[in-house]
Amino acid sequence: MKKIICYIALSCIITTLSAQDFKKNISQAQTHYTTGKLQDAHFALQQMMQDLDITIGKEVLKLFPLQLDTLSAITKQQEVFGNSQFTGVTIEKNYGITNKKATLAVVINSPLLNSLNAYITSPLMAGFGADPNTRIVKVGQYKARLTKEPEEDQYKLEVPMTNALLTLTVSKTHEAEILAWAGSLPLGKMASLIQ
Repeated sequence: MKKIICYIALSCIITTLSAQDFKKNISQAQTHYTTGKLQDAHFALQQMMQDLDITIGKEVLKLFPLQLDTLSAITKQQEVFGNSQFTGVTIEKNYGITNKKATLAVVINSPLLNSLNAYITSPLMAGFGADPNTRIVKVGQYKARLTKEPEEDQYKLEVPMTNALLTLTVSKTHEAEILAWAGSLPLGKMASLIQ
């Protein structure tokens, strides 16, 4: 019971601090804008957007499953962090502690998103980079790229969603298993939160 109360209190404190940073960045942006310091206003707005993306990322992380089949999540290895200027936020959770492991990651505003979408939707683009270990698959309502990485004994599934890229990497697996795991993820809910 004490753990639950502590968790709720900690969540409230984090939410309050995030709201304070958000409000602080907005007021800084307004102040800099009215004084004509446009570059500083732009920076404050970027910070505000990153704070917002991190808050959204924390909500998306709650949608990540606690288990992928028999692999349990390693809660110490889950994180939401901001990236450099042109990408938003990375949300990551690791699974498994033995030789079979998995990583589930979502990158908001991923720089790979446009090129992956072009690869998936254009047969001409896919033909230029013909790789016998890569193919286009469907996961729910999304098209995705499945890559077998034989040198690392793993599969990587990349699913572009509106403005984010979900990547599921699983070691010591087979195609049917990784597709089944990906199919069990709430991709629609994640995409609607990220939009």
